[in-house]
Amino acid sequence: MTTPASIAAWALGVALLAGTLPASAQAQQLAARTRGPASPPPAFLDFCAKNPAECRRSGAPTRQVPMTPEHQRDLQEVNARVNSTITEVSDREHHGREDVWSIPTDGKGDCEDFALLKRKQLIERGWPSSALLIAVVGTPAGEGHAVLMATTSEGDLVLDNKTSRVLPWTQTGYLFFTRMSQANPRAWEAIDGGTVVVTAATRRPYRP
Repeated sequence: MTTPASIAAWALGVALLAGTLPASAQAQQLAARTRGPASPPPAFLDFCAKNPAECRRSGAPTRQVPMTPEHQRDLQEVNARVNSTITEVSDREHHGREDVWSIPTDGKGDCEDFALLKRKQLIERGWPSSALLIAVVGTPAGEGHAVLMATTSEGDLVLDNKTSRVLPWTQTGYLFFTRMSQANPRAWEAIDGGTVVVTAATRRPYRP
């Protein structure tokens, strides 16, 4: 059976291989491919029902945002600021029940709350919603987790509450399952290859 450690090694190998390719090929290889509709996390649907403005399209639709120095700075600043100002707590501790998605207003939240806040702040800086996609992943330890993916001309980059480094998705060591659709923030899509070793990354239920 393929192990989570081998997944991380495979992802790193892909990233290293990409370094030998032309820039356009690197960007294509570092962009996640989707393979059709997937069910959104139920707690995300609850979040949208309570916060409809956060689940609407905003900005001009685009497949990739050009990675200018300004956009690179946006990603780094927002990721580092949110990670340093929000204290990670479980939903059970924060809300008294499991799996609640919310934008932190009291300085506390868990992984999907970090991702929602980063997405909101980047949209406020002028990023289109089509380039800011929350994704559900499995960690090398087999735990459910959520991150923000930014689709850019340099590939799909990950903003993660576990690190203030903005990394290509292939260098995170995560197994990517689903993410928001670029066409519609309320719809979700399966990420191609995300079920190759589903047993290794879903030993525990999704409770980021």
